[in-house]
Amino acid sequence: MDRSHADLVITAGLAVLAGAAASAGAPTAVMVVLGIGLLAAPGYVWAKVLLGPVVTSLERVAVVAGLSLAGPVLGGLVLQSGGFSLHRATWVSLLVMLTLVGDAVLLRRRADQSNRADQHDRDDRPDRAVWTGGSATARRRRLPIWPVAAFAAAVLIAAGGVVLARYGATLQRYPGFTQLWLTPSRGHASAEELGLSNHQGTVMRYRLVLDRNGHTTATLDLTLADGQTWLGQMPFTGRSAISARLYRLPDLVHPYRHVFATVSTGPGP
Repeated sequence: MDRSHADLVITAGLAVLAGAAASAGAPTAVMVVLGIGLLAAPGYVWAKVLLGPVVTSLERVAVVAGLSLAGPVLGGLVLQSGGFSLHRATWVSLLVMLTLVGDAVLLRRRADQSNRADQHDRDDRPDRAVWTGGSATARRRRLPIWPVAAFAAAVLIAAGGVVLARYGATLQRYPGFTQLWLTPSRGHASAEELGLSNHQGTVMRYRLVLDRNGHTTATLDLTLADGQTWLGQMPFTGRSAISARLYRLPDLVHPYRHVFATVSTGPGP
């Protein structure tokens, strides 16, 4: 294996291994180890693509860290805007794609640089030493600007992505729901507490049908604002089977919620 491409083989192998482990449902401990490497791999590869080989170690670490944060944030925003669910498989696929695409770009660039170097050697020009020295000097003079600019851009992108993600989470709407429960009453040994809570996001009209031993004993029409809770008591004597059926008006055909319990005022048989 060509040592100049060892980093590409390692990052690509890590990406493929992490993708395969996620598809196979690997244990959490394994995915944590692979996930840490997979999170850093795109940042390393794209730092190489953006900055080139001539850069100090400290600058490279800073840019890798910034890109490792910015890549998932921007990718997550793109996936969310495209309607994709942001679960583990989606994140792994995103990081694997970023890593492999970066490897391909970097491999192509290195191949082009190698071809240009071979062509330059064949030309054997007299001013070769002077030209190479002048180019390296110019690159050294320009280097401090690019790492700082790339790192600053990565930090701004990551910070902006986090802010947008938090703002989007506050605006994200979830399907409304209604809670109906039947639990032992704390203050009455011969009664069950019946509760109804509206979380539909709007005012709702309900019909609550109460049954005891298979017979309807009461019917209640309730109107609750969003977030409002109604509480009631269902008394019983002896051993009873009690239940409550909830309808969302005007639908009186399909029960929306149903709770039931078998209760007794004395010890069971």
